[in-house]
Amino acid sequence: MKRLLSLMILSALLLSGCSGQGQRMKDPVTFYYLRSQFEYGSSQSVMDGEERESSGHRDDLRYLMALYLMGPSGEELRSPLPSGTRILSVEEEASIVTLTLSEMPATMTDAAFSLACACLTKTCMELTQASSVTVISGTRMVTMGPDNLILTDSLDTAETEEPQ
Repeated sequence: MKRLLSLMILSALLLSGCSGQGQRMKDPVTFYYLRSQFEYGSSQSVMDGEERESSGHRDDLRYLMALYLMGPSGEELRSPLPSGTRILSVEEEASIVTLTLSEMPATMTDAAFSLACACLTKTCMELTQASSVTVISGTRMVTMGPDNLILTDSLDTAETEEPQ
């Protein structure tokens, strides 16, 4: 009898750990980061999303952006922002989000700043119903929306070939 009870308990423990679903998030949100290795030819070639738990903070954009600044949890993604970047303010007015960040180092190129703004814009547009996001850092300022976020490679080799 003890042996049968032990087998039943062991089976129950093993089966409960084999659901394959892991722990489900109660209120997942998606943060967008740069890929560690770019994959050309897809909509996730430069940036990709990572789900995070927002339970209890779904409507607190400042909290979620602070969580975003902690960076991705996996190695396939990397933060587009230099370490030590801080959020100075987060403003939501109508359908516009304005993020004011600490000043970026002078070594951060305009292209890298634009990529960081694209990641922040895509993240904020998914977290809120914003139609545009303005990112301010020192003297730099970029406003982006869905119309000026191109997320796929668009180089057509037929257009770039020289005539023979």
